[in-house]
Amino acid sequence: SWPLGLTIFFNLIYLRADIFILSLLKSQADVGIYGATYKIIDVLTTLPFMFAGLILPILTAEWASQNFQKFNRVLQKSFDIMIIIAVPLIIGAQLTARPLMALIAGENFAQSGHLLKILILAIGFIFIGCLLAHAVIAIDKQKNIIGAYVFTAITSLAGYLIFIPRFSYYGAAWVTVYSEFAIALFSFYIVIKYSRFRPNLAILAKSLAASLIMGLAIYLLIDKFNFILTILAAGLIYLFFLYLFKGFNL
Repeated sequence: SWPLGLTIFFNLIYLRADIFILSLLKSQADVGIYGATYKIIDVLTTLPFMFAGLILPILTAEWASQNFQKFNRVLQKSFDIMIIIAVPLIIGAQLTARPLMALIAGENFAQSGHLLKILILAIGFIFIGCLLAHAVIAIDKQKNIIGAYVFTAITSLAGYLIFIPRFSYYGAAWVTVYSEFAIALFSFYIVIKYSRFRPNLAILAKSLAASLIMGLAIYLLIDKFNFILTILAAGLIYLFFLYLFKGFNL
């Protein structure tokens, strides 16, 4: 269990150092803007962790019984689910970030919509990275990824210290995106190296196509209709086209 404990420790370092360093080097106003935006990321982050936590026992059991075909099938379906959720969130946020922040945090925080457009990119890496990090646990290779967490924690700390003084919360946001990308990439490498899993990206292409159509709908509707109704309509449009593209079956 100590490898898992170490990864959690270094994970907390690069996850929370941004706000701490921002509070030391910048104004409380900057901290407030970043914190309000990051709360949305915190809420969204619970989804992949809850899902991966449910999948972990299944992956572990299939790997332990050397049922590699079933392991790959479960991991692929889980990968597809993460993609189906993450891609429209990222694309949708690029078009709705400002009114979304105004709705959630108040009109005074509408300007932080630009920050949300950056931080939401981390969500894609968090969704995939979380799943793959749990797959690393399932194949009992936690020790092999400790170095990746140490590297990411050190480079992220350096990034915060370099970019926050110059770019404030924008610097913090881009370093956060980097750190989540790094962990997702390292986890992917470990899973690929020690298992027979090779991800099929067909659902990614279908989700991206459906999300772009959804994005066009948001662009056309957002200034003409109620914001919440626009979001609901966009979600239905995404699901309709994803179904049309055979991204899922009813």
